[in-house]
Amino acid sequence: MLTSFDIKRYLKIVDVVLEVVEARLPASSRSSELVGLLKGKETILVLNKADLANPLATRQWLNYYKAQGQLAVDMNSQTGEGLPRLKQLLQKLATSKKEKLSHRGILYSPLRVMVVGIPNVGKSSLLNRLVGRAVARTGDRPGVTRGPQWVRKFQEWEVLDTPGILGISQKQERITLLLYALGCIPGWETPPEKAAEELIYILQGQGWRRQENFEEILNRIGKERGFLKPGGEVDREKAAHLLLQQFRRGELGKFTLEWPP
Repeated sequence: MLTSFDIKRYLKIVDVVLEVVEARLPASSRSSELVGLLKGKETILVLNKADLANPLATRQWLNYYKAQGQLAVDMNSQTGEGLPRLKQLLQKLATSKKEKLSHRGILYSPLRVMVVGIPNVGKSSLLNRLVGRAVARTGDRPGVTRGPQWVRKFQEWEVLDTPGILGISQKQERITLLLYALGCIPGWETPPEKAAEELIYILQGQGWRRQENFEEILNRIGKERGFLKPGGEVDREKAAHLLLQQFRRGELGKFTLEWPP
């Protein structure tokens, strides 16, 4: 995996950055660190895990980014749904690069693509979809002495064989809880009950189990699954963990945690 330091080095020699974000939290799962690094760099936002998000919200986010002049696609990197749209964008950018170089009398070189994003948004799955299984590595590019190699899938473009991991900078507590609920940050500093409570608040605002309050939901889960402490008290931490896992897998339904302004 590429660190933030590695990403800065490779940005000098790539043409396009695919920034993978969580479709259920598209804005807040972006890395603020990347904003300053990408000045003048072509970027495509990939709203991954769109199969788990509210389809209406996803369409609104795509329209929002389009209005801002930001290229964006939604997809499911596990199944490949949405991949053709991403490939079309890459093909257009590759053609544009070829034409620009031709006008300047420079020999064409493939479009160079790098995949980046915060943890657990599906970077590796997307990378595997982009390059396929049986592909040839083309070797390091000039300017980078060692590290990941480039993989050629089509004649027009090639991709770094390793995705870049971006850290999550300090965010407001509510967003931190939602990122934890999605599995994007470790939970050693985040009580699962607190994240579950914030998640339930949002889901109930969209019609999920409005007839129960937070305590009732955790108690029901705990009793149904046998998460009981000595004396019969419900283990709320285990119940909250299960609730978060079910949400991450989409078992609670298709929900988006933030909508475009």
